[in-house]
Amino acid sequence: MQKKSALWLILTLSTLLSLLAACGTGTTVSNSKTTLAPTILSGENIYVLDGYNSIGGASYGQQIVAFRPASANPSQFISLPAGLSSLDHQRLYTATPANGKTTISVINTQSGTRIRTFVIPGTYSTTGTGYDAAVLSASGQWLALRALGQSANQTTIALVDTQSGTLTRTIPLNGDFTLDAISPGGKALYLLQKLNDGPGHYYVRVYNVGENILEETPIVDKTATNPSGDPNMSGVALARQVSNGGTFAYTLYIDTRRNYAFIHELPLNDQVYPPIAHCIDLPVGKSADLLHYYTLALSSDGGTLYAANGALGLVSSVNVTTGDPLGIFSDKVRNTAHFNPGNASISNSAKTRILYNGAALSSDQKTLYFAGTQGIWAVNTPDLSQQGHYLVRQPVTGIALSGDDQTLYAVDPTSGITLLSAANGQTQKVIQGPAHNPWGIAWITH
Repeated sequence: MQKKSALWLILTLSTLLSLLAACGTGTTVSNSKTTLAPTILSGENIYVLDGYNSIGGASYGQQIVAFRPASANPSQFISLPAGLSSLDHQRLYTATPANGKTTISVINTQSGTRIRTFVIPGTYSTTGTGYDAAVLSASGQWLALRALGQSANQTTIALVDTQSGTLTRTIPLNGDFTLDAISPGGKALYLLQKLNDGPGHYYVRVYNVGENILEETPIVDKTATNPSGDPNMSGVALARQVSNGGTFAYTLYIDTRRNYAFIHELPLNDQVYPPIAHCIDLPVGKSADLLHYYTLALSSDGGTLYAANGALGLVSSVNVTTGDPLGIFSDKVRNTAHFNPGNASISNSAKTRILYNGAALSSDQKTLYFAGTQGIWAVNTPDLSQQGHYLVRQPVTGIALSGDDQTLYAVDPTSGITLLSAANGQTQKVIQGPAHNPWGIAWITH
């Protein structure tokens, strides 16, 4: 029996070793752990927002660090100041105040060189929370800035032509206004007017640049759910997607006081008229504290939005118009899927974690990836069925997908940037630097 047992053990070990050899292509074995060899595009560059901010928004300590993840020991090849980028990410725009004046810089994102620098009077900045202090047109030509340090009864906005390097207009307004968006040709400036009738209430207004007037009627959604056209809105902007060409802005708002989430669909019309918008309600759960895990992704054809919340176990597909702005009133949630988010116990840090670019779509538009309280969820977009749950014990603040759809980048300020297989979630590599406190990936070039 001992000889038979020994022979059986030898044969079993031999078989296992043969299987390991047969399946070992592209893998390495070290310390009894098997990891896939990295499959990263050699020409891929990732631009990482470095400087996590747990309260959201930008801060003066942030920068954009670019490096090549395929390198054995990645080091930054460029560092950019935090600012606003054109829709194609070819140019970065910053406004830096000093001594009652503001320096506007236009920066080439590939080289870091300053293409144009000029000074305007007044104190403005591209550093701020959400879109309040600065907005940029899709091409980057038109930059609108809200003056710093003003009272609640007075707002000053500067409209800048970054191509000519000139301040084209200074706009004084009575009341407390913040910036929301600007049309592609700079003809319409969309504003949020803060009200004093309740917490977080505001109007959406439009400033007609061509006629130099603030249109009297607030932009409202006059649909079946809002037949009276009540212009009051409330909530905090959490995530935004902009259509190709910058003609539609889709902003995801949450209101934790009411446990409410919605997408504000705003046509950015240079003609100004008609000034319209549409609100699309999103599903919520029992915990309003987890609404801030909502994130957005837009399909490449601009026809479908995906709103996902990995903490609440919700993902929705939303039909959106790509043509006539009046078509927005037919836009609605097409499908919603529920899943178990696995929140057995949520840490205090998870309750306050803020995502930055927390969702990504595969290039064939068939798979959506998004962050939860721990790890990354993958769903099939045709029916929103669950495909996988990766990095199940790791917090994530941002994700991105490589150009060949093979690698997922999972960002966390503490653990760095984890590279994992988009197909099965197996970890390939962890990069600790050169971003020291990474929040998310701003964009990728190839």
